[in-house]
Amino acid sequence: MSDAMKLSIDEVLNEAIMSSTPTIIVEGIDDLKTYISLAKDALDDFEVYAVETIDGYSGGCDQVVNAIRDLYQLNDAIHPIENFVLGIIDRDVREFRNELPTEAAIFALNPYSIESHFVCKEVFEAALFQYTRVHPDKLGPVFVQNLFTDIEQQLLDLYYFSLEALKGAVDSGYGADFKYSYSAGRRKQEPTRSDVLAKAAQLDQIAVQFQLQPNLESLKKVAHGKWLLTAFCEIVHSVLSNLSTHCGKYGSEQCDFCRVSILGKCTYRIKEGVSNKTLYSVASENTQLASLDYIRQRMSSISLQTLESAPALEV
Repeated sequence: MSDAMKLSIDEVLNEAIMSSTPTIIVEGIDDLKTYISLAKDALDDFEVYAVETIDGYSGGCDQVVNAIRDLYQLNDAIHPIENFVLGIIDRDVREFRNELPTEAAIFALNPYSIESHFVCKEVFEAALFQYTRVHPDKLGPVFVQNLFTDIEQQLLDLYYFSLEALKGAVDSGYGADFKYSYSAGRRKQEPTRSDVLAKAAQLDQIAVQFQLQPNLESLKKVAHGKWLLTAFCEIVHSVLSNLSTHCGKYGSEQCDFCRVSILGKCTYRIKEGVSNKTLYSVASENTQLASLDYIRQRMSSISLQTLESAPALEV
């Protein structure tokens, strides 16, 4: 899109007012499909813009904040912008820095980022039934929970690396050995891994300071969302790849093929062609999760209180 085709931020607001259409501004292309799906559940009519498609802004959380704050500078008292426009941002480390925006038209997610929501038992369970041939009735009441508990424990490998990145983000004088700008895989490399884990006692202090604990709930607040979802999908892929070894265990029923010793056809086996990237893509499209309900509710709360003949703002 050339700059000549972009709307200005005041035009975005004017169109929302004139058409009585709730308008949502998000950080970038990675978020767009997710938020459009959520908005379809919450609103009858709406517009969703990635902030970089608005004239004068690039992509990212800070740019959404800037765009909304620019609207507050432009807006008159007759048309409160929070009735028409909502900017949605990842929480990131803003909470830990006491930098969460207070403007009513800016909505920060509860966990670190949108990707954090997809790390949950519901997504694992959906992957289990989509990428194997086992029927849910075969598994019993505790099979999925036992596997997910193990997945949670493996995810805690990210805990101290996330605390290290957090400490570096809130303390400008701290030389962090692992930063939010790094990829998740870097935590497995030496000497990074040894250097960070050697600081465990020191990092426990920042966990106490911010009331964080070694569990998935805290990890969703402090781990970069893409790290967390990437690690989750890697672990889920490993679990599914080895699922046939659990056929008939942990309260599940043995599949009929294994029961009659037909080798190679266990219904617990992962289907061919499934990869970590497959799981990541499908997981991030699961927008019906209960953990996303609060976003739908915030979207639906945009109250349009303007007449159809409301004039455009003059700026």
